Amino acid sequence: MSVEPLNIRRAEHFLARLRGLLGTAALAPGHALLITPCAAVHTAFMRYPIDVVFIDADERIAKVVEALPPWRATACASARHTLELGAGEARRLELVAGMRLDLAAGARPGLAAPHSRRERGATLVEFVVVGPLLLFILLVLMQYALLFHAKSQLNYATFEAARAGTVDSARPAAMRTAFDRAMTGYHGGGTTTDELAASRARALAEAPFARIEILSPTKESFDDYHSPALATRLGLSARVIPNTHIAQLECPADRPSCSRNPATNASGQSLHDANLLKLRITYGIPRDKQIPLAGPFMARASALLDPADRDTFRTSLLAQGRIPVVAHTVMRMQSPAIEAGNASIPGPGNAGKPSDPGPPPDGPTLPLCPVTDPACTSVPPPEAEPDEDPDEEPLPDDCNPLTDPGCGSPPSCEAPLDWLRSRPAPAQTP
Repeated sequence: MSVEPLNIRRAEHFLARLRGLLGTAALAPGHALLITPCAAVHTAFMRYPIDVVFIDADERIAKVVEALPPWRATACASARHTLELGAGEARRLELVAGMRLDLAAGARPGLAAPHSRRERGATLVEFVVVGPLLLFILLVLMQYALLFHAKSQLNYATFEAARAGTVDSARPAAMRTAFDRAMTGYHGGGTTTDELAASRARALAEAPFARIEILSPTKESFDDYHSPALATRLGLSARVIPNTHIAQLECPADRPSCSRNPATNASGQSLHDANLLKLRITYGIPRDKQIPLAGPFMARASALLDPADRDTFRTSLLAQGRIPVVAHTVMRMQSPAIEAGNASIPGPGNAGKPSDPGPPPDGPTLPLCPVTDPACTSVPPPEAEPDEDPDEEPLPDDCNPLTDPGCGSPPSCEAPLDWLRSRPAPAQTP
């Protein structure tokens, strides 16, 4: 069969085969790309479908794939060359399996003789060059999967630490114990007592590489809302923020003139805000839980991307080849918060002006749908009002349609006034 009308471009070198049709416009009718040697193609990063024709060493069509969409791959074990055409071209040219194509020099414009002797072994060279890169990308993807698993476990452990802190006055020791216990599963878990004990020991050994920070309440929160009377009653020398009756209080009961305005006080918080426990936990994933090559690469890349990081804990984790992972959580306190290692984060909050996170006042509103239309497919205009009947008499003041079935009934539906009175029995016909 002659396909002389085709304008064929040949890709027989490494870079040309690697690129293929990437970054090019869709092939016009009568144009094609011949990749040789080639037995498999992919359409990753392409924006249009193509027809793929696999040709064996005898110059016969071994397989025809029509309209291969982007982000797909196809192959033919017996193929030696691959012809890529625009979608629909294979059917237009009636290219079918078994058909012989003349690949000799000069048979088609732009098509040279089969690959030269210097191209033999090119597939092996390409694999040696590309294979390690593809393997490294696969390892990085696996490392990202392990990072997602570690972040999920850290989120759970952070939640457990915060829950322990809310019921135990935000004591760091209670939160640390709950955090280490929750990390037991990440370090192996187990189904027996011995297995759980071993995993717990590994979690405790990792404790120096996990930092728990109390971001709220801050030191400034205790400056604004400390209750000396509550601290005395609890027998504490540390400062305490009350947790009871805060729905009715803006200041501790023994300090009614506290600085409670978030726009001017030291913490930028109200008493309700000061009763929110916010934690930030940073943990460094150890080397033995990293993928070879990919894990150290990510740790090194993190250090290079942020060389000016002033957090000495994070930089020390990176220096040891660990990958830092950070989790946050916020919970309402269920007990009085006691000051112990709280961070200092002064500021006026939102300048004492809370903003509505919803739509602006002039923005779209919810549709007004009738109760008979649960799917909300018909929306009556909000300004439309029902027409009033000028002849309709207003209901009496003591008439309630919800409790009086006869209220508002038309005259034709009203019963006669003497319907309860006795009436003579109807005469019987003889």
